[in-house]
Amino acid sequence: MEAVLNSKEKKAKQIQSLLKVERVVVSLKANIPGKEKEIHEAYILLHIFSSILLNKYPEARLNVFNSPEGPYCLYTHIKENPHSLKRAFIEIEETHPLGRFVDYDIHCSDKSLSRSDFGLTNRKCLICEKEAWVCIKEQTHNPADLTMIVKDNVHYYVKQVLEEVLVKSFLLELDLEPKFGLVTKSSNGSHQDMSYEMMRSSVFTIVPYLIEMYEVGYSIDDLKVAFDRVRHIGKQAEEAMLKNTKGINTYKGAIFLLGVIMTSLGAFHQSKFSQDLINIIQKMTSNILQELEGQADTFGIKAFQEYKFYTARHEVYYGIPSVLEALSFLNRYKNRDQEALMMTLIHIISLKNDTVALKRAGSITKYEQMVDLISSIKTFNIDQISQVTNICVKENMSFGGSADIFIAALFLDLIVDHLA
Repeated sequence: MEAVLNSKEKKAKQIQSLLKVERVVVSLKANIPGKEKEIHEAYILLHIFSSILLNKYPEARLNVFNSPEGPYCLYTHIKENPHSLKRAFIEIEETHPLGRFVDYDIHCSDKSLSRSDFGLTNRKCLICEKEAWVCIKEQTHNPADLTMIVKDNVHYYVKQVLEEVLVKSFLLELDLEPKFGLVTKSSNGSHQDMSYEMMRSSVFTIVPYLIEMYEVGYSIDDLKVAFDRVRHIGKQAEEAMLKNTKGINTYKGAIFLLGVIMTSLGAFHQSKFSQDLINIIQKMTSNILQELEGQADTFGIKAFQEYKFYTARHEVYYGIPSVLEALSFLNRYKNRDQEALMMTLIHIISLKNDTVALKRAGSITKYEQMVDLISSIKTFNIDQISQVTNICVKENMSFGGSADIFIAALFLDLIVDHLA
Protein backbone atom coordinates (compact mmCIF):
# COMPACT_ATOMS: atom_id res chain seq x y z
CA MET A 1 0.00 0.00 0.00
CA GLU A 2 2.84 2.39 0.87
CA ALA A 3 4.46 1.77 -2.51
CA VAL A 4 1.20 2.61 -4.30
CA LEU A 5 0.77 5.82 -2.29
CA ASN A 6 4.36 6.84 -3.03
CA SER A 7 3.74 6.11 -6.70
CA LYS A 8 0.66 8.33 -6.77
CA GLU A 9 2.60 11.13 -5.09
CA LYS A 10 5.43 10.78 -7.60
CA LYS A 11 2.99 10.89 -10.52
CA ALA A 12 1.33 14.04 -9.12
CA LYS A 13 4.72 15.75 -8.83
CA GLN A 14 5.57 14.76 -12.42
CA ILE A 15 2.35 16.31 -13.66
CA GLN A 16 2.86 19.51 -11.65
CA SER A 17 6.40 19.81 -12.97
CA LEU A 18 5.18 19.46 -16.55
CA LEU A 19 2.43 22.03 -15.98
CA LYS A 20 5.05 24.67 -15.26
CA VAL A 21 5.71 24.76 -19.01
CA GLU A 22 2.55 23.12 -20.42
CA ARG A 23 -0.99 24.45 -20.63
CA VAL A 24 -2.41 20.95 -20.29
CA VAL A 25 -1.15 17.46 -19.48
CA VAL A 26 -3.14 14.35 -20.34
CA SER A 27 -2.65 11.20 -18.29
CA LEU A 28 -3.82 7.73 -19.29
CA LYS A 29 -3.99 4.68 -17.05
CA ALA A 30 -5.74 1.32 -17.04
CA ASN A 31 -8.41 0.62 -14.43
CA ILE A 32 -7.10 -2.64 -12.99
CA PRO A 33 -8.81 -3.83 -9.76
CA GLY A 34 -6.92 -5.57 -7.00
CA LYS A 35 -3.32 -5.37 -5.86
CA GLU A 36 -1.66 -6.62 -9.06
CA LYS A 37 -1.82 -3.62 -11.39
CA GLU A 38 0.93 -4.53 -13.85
CA ILE A 39 -0.84 -7.36 -15.65
CA HIS A 40 -0.35 -7.92 -19.39
CA GLU A 41 -3.79 -6.57 -20.18
CA ALA A 42 -2.93 -3.21 -18.61
CA TYR A 43 -0.20 -2.70 -21.20
CA ILE A 44 -2.47 -3.77 -24.04
CA LEU A 45 -5.08 -1.27 -22.87
CA LEU A 46 -2.49 1.51 -22.70
CA HIS A 47 -1.29 0.72 -26.20
CA ILE A 48 -4.78 0.66 -27.68
CA PHE A 49 -5.87 3.94 -26.11
CA SER A 50 -2.52 5.64 -26.57
CA SER A 51 -2.78 4.89 -30.30
CA ILE A 52 -6.26 6.44 -30.33
CA LEU A 53 -4.93 9.59 -28.68
CA LEU A 54 -1.88 9.90 -30.92
CA ASN A 55 -3.97 9.40 -34.05
CA LYS A 56 -6.35 12.11 -32.90
CA TYR A 57 -3.58 14.45 -31.70
CA PRO A 58 -0.42 13.55 -33.67
CA GLU A 59 1.47 16.52 -32.22
CA ALA A 60 1.30 15.00 -28.72
CA ARG A 61 4.49 13.83 -27.02
CA LEU A 62 4.28 10.57 -25.09
CA ASN A 63 6.05 9.48 -21.92
CA VAL A 64 5.45 5.99 -20.50
CA PHE A 65 6.06 5.05 -16.86
CA ASN A 66 5.90 1.85 -14.81
CA SER A 67 4.87 1.98 -11.17
CA PRO A 68 3.30 -0.11 -8.37
CA GLU A 69 0.09 1.75 -9.20
CA GLY A 70 0.30 0.27 -12.70
CA PRO A 71 1.74 1.59 -15.96
CA TYR A 72 0.62 5.03 -17.10
CA CYS A 73 1.24 7.54 -19.88
CA LEU A 74 1.63 11.31 -19.76
CA TYR A 75 1.11 13.43 -22.88
CA THR A 76 2.28 16.98 -23.51
CA HIS A 77 2.36 19.45 -26.42
CA ILE A 78 -1.38 19.10 -27.08
CA LYS A 79 -2.82 22.44 -28.21
CA GLU A 80 -6.52 21.56 -27.92
CA ASN A 81 -8.73 23.37 -25.40
CA PRO A 82 -8.79 21.35 -22.13
CA HIS A 83 -12.58 21.18 -21.98
CA SER A 84 -12.73 19.99 -25.60
CA LEU A 85 -10.13 17.37 -24.76
CA LYS A 86 -12.11 16.08 -21.79
CA ARG A 87 -15.31 15.87 -23.85
CA ALA A 88 -13.48 13.94 -26.58
CA PHE A 89 -11.98 11.48 -24.12
CA ILE A 90 -15.24 10.99 -22.23
CA GLU A 91 -16.83 10.02 -25.54
CA ILE A 92 -14.05 7.47 -26.13
CA GLU A 93 -14.46 6.07 -22.61
CA GLU A 94 -18.23 5.79 -23.11
CA THR A 95 -18.27 4.32 -26.65
CA HIS A 96 -15.17 2.16 -27.10
CA PRO A 97 -15.72 -1.53 -26.20
CA LEU A 98 -12.88 -1.31 -23.67
CA GLY A 99 -13.42 2.32 -22.68
CA ARG A 100 -14.63 1.52 -19.17
CA PHE A 101 -11.26 -0.06 -18.36
CA VAL A 102 -9.21 3.15 -18.82
CA ASP A 103 -9.12 6.71 -17.52
CA TYR A 104 -8.06 9.74 -19.53
CA ASP A 105 -7.45 12.60 -17.09
CA ILE A 106 -6.98 16.23 -18.12
CA HIS A 107 -4.68 18.26 -15.87
CA CYS A 108 -4.47 22.06 -16.01
CA SER A 109 -2.46 24.48 -13.91
CA ASP A 110 -5.46 25.33 -11.73
CA LYS A 111 -7.33 21.98 -11.59
CA SER A 112 -7.92 18.57 -13.05
CA LEU A 113 -11.13 18.24 -15.03
CA SER A 114 -13.56 15.55 -13.88
CA ARG A 115 -16.72 13.98 -15.24
CA SER A 116 -18.76 16.01 -12.75
CA ASP A 117 -17.58 19.21 -14.49
CA PHE A 118 -19.67 18.04 -17.44
CA GLY A 119 -22.71 16.96 -15.44
CA LEU A 120 -21.83 13.26 -15.60
CA THR A 121 -21.89 10.67 -12.81
CA ASN A 122 -18.84 8.74 -11.66
CA ARG A 123 -17.82 5.53 -13.42
CA LYS A 124 -19.95 2.47 -12.66
CA CYS A 125 -18.72 -0.72 -11.02
CA LEU A 126 -17.70 -3.47 -13.44
CA ILE A 127 -20.14 -5.91 -11.83
CA CYS A 128 -23.08 -3.96 -10.42
CA GLU A 129 -24.74 -0.60 -11.12
CA LYS A 130 -23.30 1.19 -8.11
CA GLU A 131 -20.63 3.84 -8.56
CA ALA A 132 -17.23 2.15 -8.59
CA TRP A 133 -15.84 4.09 -5.64
CA VAL A 134 -18.68 2.82 -3.42
CA CYS A 135 -17.89 -0.82 -4.15
CA ILE A 136 -14.19 -0.17 -3.67
CA LYS A 137 -14.78 1.47 -0.29
CA GLU A 138 -17.16 -1.25 0.87
CA GLN A 139 -15.09 -4.07 -0.70
CA THR A 140 -18.29 -5.44 -2.20
CA HIS A 141 -16.70 -7.72 -4.78
CA ASN A 142 -13.81 -10.15 -4.95
CA PRO A 143 -10.93 -8.31 -6.69
CA ALA A 144 -10.05 -11.50 -8.56
CA ASP A 145 -13.52 -11.52 -10.15
CA LEU A 146 -13.12 -7.89 -11.21
CA THR A 147 -9.68 -8.54 -12.66
CA MET A 148 -11.01 -11.51 -14.61
CA ILE A 149 -13.67 -9.27 -16.18
CA VAL A 150 -10.91 -6.96 -17.43
CA LYS A 151 -8.82 -9.86 -18.74
CA ASP A 152 -11.75 -11.56 -20.48
CA ASN A 153 -12.93 -8.36 -22.17
CA VAL A 154 -9.46 -7.39 -23.35
CA HIS A 155 -8.79 -10.90 -24.62
CA TYR A 156 -12.11 -11.03 -26.49
CA TYR A 157 -11.48 -7.60 -28.06
CA VAL A 158 -7.95 -8.51 -29.16
CA LYS A 159 -9.12 -11.73 -30.81
CA GLN A 160 -11.92 -9.86 -32.56
CA VAL A 161 -9.54 -7.20 -33.91
CA LEU A 162 -7.00 -9.79 -35.01
CA GLU A 163 -9.67 -11.74 -36.88
CA GLU A 164 -10.99 -8.61 -38.63
CA VAL A 165 -7.52 -7.44 -39.64
CA LEU A 166 -6.41 -10.88 -40.83
CA VAL A 167 -9.48 -11.27 -43.03
CA LYS A 168 -9.10 -7.74 -44.40
CA SER A 169 -5.41 -8.36 -45.21
CA PHE A 170 -6.18 -11.53 -47.13
CA LEU A 171 -9.07 -9.94 -49.02
CA LEU A 172 -7.14 -6.80 -49.95
CA GLU A 173 -4.64 -9.03 -51.72
CA LEU A 174 -7.29 -11.30 -53.22
CA ASP A 175 -9.41 -8.40 -54.55
CA LEU A 176 -6.48 -6.66 -56.24
CA GLU A 177 -6.40 -7.08 -60.03
CA PRO A 178 -4.97 -7.66 -62.61
CA LYS A 179 -2.27 -9.56 -60.76
CA PHE A 180 0.42 -11.48 -62.67
CA GLY A 181 -1.22 -14.91 -62.82
CA LEU A 182 -2.66 -14.83 -59.30
CA VAL A 183 -6.35 -15.51 -58.67
CA THR A 184 -8.65 -12.47 -58.74
CA LYS A 185 -12.40 -11.83 -58.76
CA SER A 186 -12.56 -11.89 -62.54
CA SER A 187 -9.86 -14.43 -63.37
CA ASN A 188 -8.38 -17.68 -62.13
CA GLY A 189 -5.08 -16.47 -63.56
CA SER A 190 -2.62 -19.33 -64.04
CA HIS A 191 -4.55 -21.52 -61.57
CA GLN A 192 -7.13 -23.56 -63.42
CA ASP A 193 -7.73 -25.61 -60.27
CA MET A 194 -8.57 -22.53 -58.17
CA SER A 195 -11.24 -19.84 -58.05
CA TYR A 196 -11.96 -16.62 -56.22
CA GLU A 197 -14.65 -18.34 -54.17
CA MET A 198 -12.24 -21.13 -53.19
CA MET A 199 -9.58 -18.64 -52.08
CA ARG A 200 -12.08 -16.60 -50.10
CA SER A 201 -13.48 -19.69 -48.40
CA SER A 202 -9.93 -20.77 -47.50
CA VAL A 203 -9.35 -17.47 -45.72
CA PHE A 204 -12.23 -18.03 -43.32
CA THR A 205 -11.10 -21.63 -42.81
CA ILE A 206 -7.54 -20.81 -41.71
CA VAL A 207 -8.00 -17.55 -39.77
CA PRO A 208 -9.26 -19.30 -36.57
CA TYR A 209 -6.04 -21.35 -36.53
CA LEU A 210 -3.96 -18.16 -36.83
CA ILE A 211 -5.85 -16.73 -33.85
CA GLU A 212 -5.04 -19.91 -31.95
CA MET A 213 -1.35 -19.37 -32.74
CA TYR A 214 -1.54 -15.88 -31.24
CA GLU A 215 -2.98 -17.38 -28.06
CA VAL A 216 -0.07 -19.84 -27.87
CA GLY A 217 2.41 -16.97 -28.09
CA TYR A 218 0.49 -15.07 -25.43
CA SER A 219 0.32 -17.96 -22.98
CA ILE A 220 3.64 -19.84 -23.32
CA ASP A 221 6.85 -18.26 -21.99
CA ASP A 222 9.34 -20.50 -23.80
CA LEU A 223 9.53 -19.39 -27.44
CA LYS A 224 10.88 -22.74 -28.64
CA VAL A 225 8.03 -24.60 -26.97
CA ALA A 226 5.56 -22.11 -28.44
CA PHE A 227 7.03 -22.56 -31.93
CA ASP A 228 6.76 -26.34 -31.73
CA ARG A 229 3.15 -26.00 -30.62
CA VAL A 230 2.15 -23.62 -33.41
CA ARG A 231 3.82 -25.71 -36.10
CA HIS A 232 1.49 -28.50 -35.05
CA ILE A 233 -1.43 -26.06 -35.26
CA GLY A 234 -0.14 -25.00 -38.67
CA LYS A 235 -0.41 -28.59 -39.89
CA GLN A 236 -3.99 -28.69 -38.60
CA ALA A 237 -4.69 -25.47 -40.51
CA GLU A 238 -3.25 -26.99 -43.69
CA GLU A 239 -5.40 -30.10 -43.26
CA ALA A 240 -8.51 -27.97 -42.78
CA MET A 241 -7.60 -25.87 -45.83
CA LEU A 242 -7.07 -28.96 -48.01
CA LYS A 243 -10.32 -30.49 -46.80
CA ASN A 244 -12.13 -27.26 -47.66
CA THR A 245 -10.56 -27.06 -51.14
CA LYS A 246 -10.65 -30.80 -51.90
CA GLY A 247 -6.88 -31.04 -51.92
CA ILE A 248 -5.86 -27.70 -53.47
CA ASN A 249 -3.11 -25.72 -51.72
CA THR A 250 -4.35 -22.14 -51.55
CA TYR A 251 -2.52 -20.59 -48.59
CA LYS A 252 0.09 -23.00 -47.18
CA GLY A 253 2.83 -20.37 -47.32
CA ALA A 254 0.64 -17.73 -45.71
CA ILE A 255 -0.21 -20.11 -42.87
CA PHE A 256 3.50 -20.49 -42.11
CA LEU A 257 4.48 -16.83 -42.41
CA LEU A 258 1.47 -15.35 -40.66
CA GLY A 259 1.58 -18.13 -38.08
CA VAL A 260 5.07 -17.03 -37.05
CA ILE A 261 3.99 -13.38 -36.95
CA MET A 262 0.84 -14.10 -34.94
CA THR A 263 2.71 -16.24 -32.41
CA SER A 264 5.35 -13.55 -32.02
CA LEU A 265 2.68 -10.89 -31.59
CA GLY A 266 1.22 -12.94 -28.75
CA ALA A 267 4.66 -13.21 -27.14
CA PHE A 268 5.14 -9.46 -27.67
CA HIS A 269 1.95 -8.76 -25.73
CA GLN A 270 2.92 -11.27 -23.05
CA SER A 271 6.21 -9.38 -22.59
CA LYS A 272 4.23 -6.20 -21.80
CA PHE A 273 5.66 -4.65 -24.98
CA SER A 274 9.15 -4.83 -23.46
CA GLN A 275 10.62 -6.93 -26.29
CA ASP A 276 10.97 -6.16 -29.97
CA LEU A 277 8.55 -8.06 -32.24
CA ILE A 278 11.21 -8.76 -34.85
CA ASN A 279 13.67 -9.96 -32.23
CA ILE A 280 11.04 -12.35 -30.91
CA ILE A 281 10.58 -13.79 -34.41
CA GLN A 282 14.32 -14.32 -34.73
CA LYS A 283 14.63 -15.94 -31.31
CA MET A 284 11.70 -18.23 -31.96
CA THR A 285 13.03 -19.44 -35.33
CA SER A 286 16.76 -19.40 -34.56
CA ASN A 287 17.18 -23.11 -35.40
CA ILE A 288 14.98 -23.25 -38.47
CA LEU A 289 17.73 -23.07 -41.12
CA GLN A 290 18.99 -26.45 -39.94
CA GLU A 291 15.97 -27.92 -41.72
CA LEU A 292 17.41 -26.82 -45.07
CA GLU A 293 20.27 -29.30 -44.70
CA GLY A 294 18.03 -32.36 -44.49
CA GLN A 295 16.14 -34.33 -47.06
CA ALA A 296 14.59 -32.13 -49.74
CA ASP A 297 10.97 -33.05 -49.00
CA THR A 298 9.65 -29.62 -50.05
CA PHE A 299 10.42 -27.50 -53.09
CA GLY A 300 11.71 -24.71 -50.85
CA ILE A 301 14.42 -26.98 -49.41
CA LYS A 302 15.24 -28.24 -52.90
CA ALA A 303 15.51 -24.67 -54.22
CA PHE A 304 17.94 -23.78 -51.47
CA GLN A 305 20.06 -26.88 -51.94
CA GLU A 306 20.27 -26.47 -55.72
CA TYR A 307 20.34 -22.67 -56.11
CA LYS A 308 20.95 -21.33 -52.58
CA PHE A 309 17.56 -19.70 -53.10
CA TYR A 310 16.05 -17.54 -50.34
CA THR A 311 13.15 -19.41 -48.72
CA ALA A 312 10.30 -18.78 -46.28
CA ARG A 313 12.55 -20.23 -43.58
CA HIS A 314 15.14 -17.56 -44.32
CA GLU A 315 12.43 -14.91 -44.16
CA VAL A 316 11.50 -15.72 -40.56
CA TYR A 317 15.07 -16.53 -39.48
CA TYR A 318 16.25 -13.06 -40.52
CA GLY A 319 13.26 -11.32 -38.95
CA ILE A 320 10.86 -10.97 -41.93
CA PRO A 321 13.02 -8.45 -43.89
CA SER A 322 10.97 -8.82 -47.10
CA VAL A 323 7.76 -8.11 -45.19
CA LEU A 324 9.32 -5.04 -43.57
CA GLU A 325 10.69 -3.85 -46.91
CA ALA A 326 7.21 -4.21 -48.43
CA LEU A 327 5.70 -2.32 -45.49
CA SER A 328 8.24 0.48 -45.90
CA PHE A 329 7.44 0.71 -49.62
CA LEU A 330 3.69 0.75 -48.93
CA ASN A 331 4.15 3.58 -46.45
CA ARG A 332 5.41 5.82 -49.25
CA TYR A 333 1.79 6.10 -50.27
CA LYS A 334 -0.69 8.20 -48.32
CA ASN A 335 -3.71 6.15 -49.37
CA ARG A 336 -4.14 2.39 -49.64
CA ASP A 337 -5.65 2.59 -53.14
CA GLN A 338 -5.10 0.31 -56.14
CA GLU A 339 -1.90 2.11 -57.13
CA ALA A 340 -0.32 1.75 -53.67
CA LEU A 341 -1.24 -1.93 -53.42
CA MET A 342 -0.23 -2.83 -56.98
CA MET A 343 3.12 -1.05 -56.90
CA THR A 344 3.89 -2.64 -53.53
CA LEU A 345 3.17 -6.11 -54.94
CA ILE A 346 5.45 -5.35 -57.90
CA HIS A 347 8.17 -4.26 -55.49
CA ILE A 348 7.82 -7.50 -53.52
CA ILE A 349 8.12 -9.59 -56.71
CA SER A 350 11.25 -7.63 -57.66
CA LEU A 351 12.96 -8.89 -54.48
CA LYS A 352 13.19 -12.35 -56.14
CA ASN A 353 12.30 -14.36 -53.05
CA ASP A 354 9.43 -16.46 -54.44
CA THR A 355 9.94 -20.23 -54.42
CA VAL A 356 6.34 -20.73 -55.58
CA ALA A 357 7.04 -18.79 -58.78
CA LEU A 358 10.41 -20.53 -59.22
CA LYS A 359 8.69 -23.90 -59.10
CA ARG A 360 6.19 -22.84 -61.76
CA ALA A 361 8.95 -21.37 -63.94
CA GLY A 362 10.86 -24.65 -64.03
CA SER A 363 14.22 -22.92 -64.24
CA ILE A 364 16.01 -20.08 -62.52
CA THR A 365 16.57 -18.38 -65.89
CA LYS A 366 12.87 -18.21 -66.79
CA TYR A 367 12.01 -17.16 -63.27
CA GLU A 368 14.40 -14.22 -63.37
CA GLN A 369 13.20 -13.21 -66.83
CA MET A 370 9.60 -13.05 -65.62
CA VAL A 371 10.58 -11.14 -62.49
CA ASP A 372 12.55 -8.64 -64.59
CA LEU A 373 9.54 -8.18 -66.86
CA ILE A 374 7.27 -7.34 -63.92
CA SER A 375 9.97 -5.17 -62.32
CA SER A 376 10.13 -3.09 -65.52
CA ILE A 377 6.75 -1.57 -64.50
CA LYS A 378 8.01 1.60 -62.81
CA THR A 379 4.78 3.61 -62.70
CA PHE A 380 1.15 2.65 -62.18
CA ASN A 381 -0.04 1.87 -65.71
CA ILE A 382 -3.00 -0.48 -65.74
CA ASP A 383 -2.61 -1.27 -69.46
CA GLN A 384 1.01 -2.31 -69.00
CA ILE A 385 0.12 -4.32 -65.89
CA SER A 386 -2.64 -6.10 -67.83
CA GLN A 387 -0.28 -6.90 -70.70
CA VAL A 388 2.34 -8.36 -68.36
CA THR A 389 -0.37 -10.29 -66.50
CA ASN A 390 -1.49 -11.84 -69.80
CA ILE A 391 2.11 -12.94 -70.45
CA CYS A 392 2.27 -14.49 -66.96
CA VAL A 393 -0.92 -16.46 -67.62
CA LYS A 394 0.36 -17.58 -71.03
CA GLU A 395 3.60 -18.78 -69.42
CA ASN A 396 1.68 -20.40 -66.52
CA MET A 397 3.46 -18.14 -64.04
CA SER A 398 2.11 -16.98 -60.68
CA PHE A 399 3.72 -15.38 -57.65
CA GLY A 400 2.11 -17.02 -54.62
CA GLY A 401 5.12 -16.52 -52.36
CA SER A 402 5.09 -12.79 -53.09
CA ALA A 403 1.36 -12.73 -52.34
CA ASP A 404 2.10 -14.25 -48.91
CA ILE A 405 4.66 -11.50 -48.19
CA PHE A 406 2.13 -8.93 -49.38
CA ILE A 407 -0.62 -10.23 -47.07
CA ALA A 408 1.79 -10.19 -44.10
CA ALA A 409 2.83 -6.60 -44.89
CA LEU A 410 -0.81 -5.55 -45.12
CA PHE A 411 -1.50 -7.20 -41.78
CA LEU A 412 1.31 -5.29 -40.05
CA ASP A 413 0.18 -2.07 -41.71
CA LEU A 414 -3.38 -2.51 -40.48
CA ILE A 415 -2.64 -3.87 -37.01
CA VAL A 416 -0.09 -1.27 -35.95
CA ASP A 417 -2.70 1.24 -34.75
CA HIS A 418 -4.49 -1.42 -32.74
CA LEU A 419 -2.14 -3.90 -31.16
CA ALA A 420 1.48 -3.66 -32.36
